[in-house]
Amino acid sequence: MEKPSVEDLAMSERKFLHDLANHIVVAHGMSTFVHRALKEKKPIEEKDVDRLERAIEAINKMTALLKERRTLLHSITE
Repeated sequence: MEKPSVEDLAMSERKFLHDLANHIVVAHGMSTFVHRALKEKKPIEEKDVDRLERAIEAINKMTALLKERRTLLHSITE
């Protein structure tokens, strides 16, 4: 397998960081809404459950991105 160029690695890293940052924003935002409702002792509504599910989905996507990145980096450095 041919090793990628520095430019290819930099572009790939930028995309990776962009995707990861987007998922972090979603997870943070959704969990913040639910956290606020819990602190204010508001009843949990369906929208809160949906928000938690979106946060979990974002976290799962981040986990997948990190696993893929780790695999890629291992393949380049071996």
